[in-house]
Order: sequence, then C-alpha cells, then structure tokens
Amino acid sequence: MFARKFRFAAVFALALAAAPTAISAQESKPAAAVAPPDNYVNHTSFKNRILEVSHRDPESLLSVLKLLTSGHKGAGISADRTFRTLTVRDFPENITAVEEALKRLDTAEGARPEVELRMHVLIASNADGAGGQFPAELKEVVSGLQSTLNFKHYQLLTTILQRTKERGLIMGEGSAQVTTPGATAPVTYRYGYQANSLALNTTPAGQTTAQLGGFNFQLTGDAAGGSASVRGDVGLREGERVVVGTAGLRDKALIVVLTARLIK
Repeated sequence: MFARKFRFAAVFALALAAAPTAISAQESKPAAAVAPPDNYVNHTSFKNRILEVSHRDPESLLSVLKLLTSGHKGAGISADRTFRTLTVRDFPENITAVEEALKRLDTAEGARPEVELRMHVLIASNADGAGGQFPAELKEVVSGLQSTLNFKHYQLLTTILQRTKERGLIMGEGSAQVTTPGATAPVTYRYGYQANSLALNTTPAGQTTAQLGGFNFQLTGDAAGGSASVRGDVGLREGERVVVGTAGLRDKALIVVLTARLIK
C-alpha cells in the first residue's frame, strides 16, 4: 500500500515538474498576426449621378472637379464627350459639391474674334536691274531693311492670307514663281509654314496682341533657287508689321514680314 502511494506521489511530482515547461512553451509562442483595419469606406454609402454638360468640354472640367471627390476607393468621376456628361460615384455630399461647382463652370464662353494672318514673303538681292516690286504698305519696312541689310533690291514673292482662331497647330503650303533682277528665267519656289499655337492677350492699355509660338517658314526653290527657313516665337500688336527673320538664299535672302488683324 505504501509503495502504491509512493508511486502516485512520484507521478504527481513528475506532472508538477513538467507543468512549468508547458506553460513556458505556451508563453513563448508568437502571437497570431492581427489584420490591419480596413481604411476604405463602406461602398454601400456611395451614390451615383450623371450630370449633363451644356457648354464646356466635359474632359476639360475633370482636373477641377476631381478635387471635390472624396478620394476613397471606389469613388471617382469620368467624362464622356459623345453624350456630354459627367458620371460621379461618391458620398452624397461630394456629389452635391461637384454639382454646384459644375453650375458655376459650365457657362457659355464669350465669342473670340478671328485673326487674319498676313505673311509677305520677300526676296532680296544685289543683282543689277530694275527696282524691287512690293506693296506700298511695305515701303517703310523695306526702307528699314535697306538701312540694315546689304541688299539693293526687295521683291515680293507672294502674300499669304490665313484666317484662324486661337488654336493649336496652324499650317499651310503652296508655291510661287518670281523673276529676280538679272535673272534670265523665273524661279519656282515651294513654301510651307506652321506655328505650334496662336494665343490672344490683352495689354494693360487694352490693346490686343497675338502670340505665335514656334513659327517656322520654309522656302525651297528649283535647281537655281536654293532653300532657306526662318523660325521663332512672334508677338504681334494688331496692325503691326513685324519682320520675323531673314535667311540666306544662295546669293539672295529670304525675308518674312508678318501682320495680324482681328476680325470681330
């Protein structure tokens, strides 16, 4: 009997000895990773609305109206030029903010005047012969050129007219023929011109100016003509005659004179 009691006590002692080890192992077990809280909104709070655009380009309004959205996942605004609409998905208060802003922005633009660009293309030379032939309106310009350039004769190759509005790319091309002093036969030239942009501005004095960005005029003649080009940004006051530039054309020179007139 005593022996059995001793064995039971021994087993119980062994269990007690092993218990701290189990508890220690349990305490050293790394805690399970806790999922981070969901920072996004509950999509059931969103509403959808289609807004009609009457006057402006829907896509041009996106950069402004997008700032009024909540920015949460699932929220957004998109434009459709075909149907002239904006589709908004967001909280009701954000949709209301977009709608109110659209009422202020979607207004009819004021009528913008057309611009008549007039390009006079001159050929300058030193060959002996009759005096140059050019329009009377260029007399003052030619007098100024004669005092600064070493050419005797200035002859009009062609005058180019183009009506346009404020826009991106402006371009055109054509051909013209001219017989310069001392030449025995006419020379045919092909020309091309372009500007990357046309913008109208108003000076503090209330005068309208036209700004041509990246203007470039190229001239190419036949075997006897040679080629040349003038380029640069051009600022024009209405009615002002501006010499865009001069370029060597073999023993001659290419000169482009540009004017702008508003047509209201």
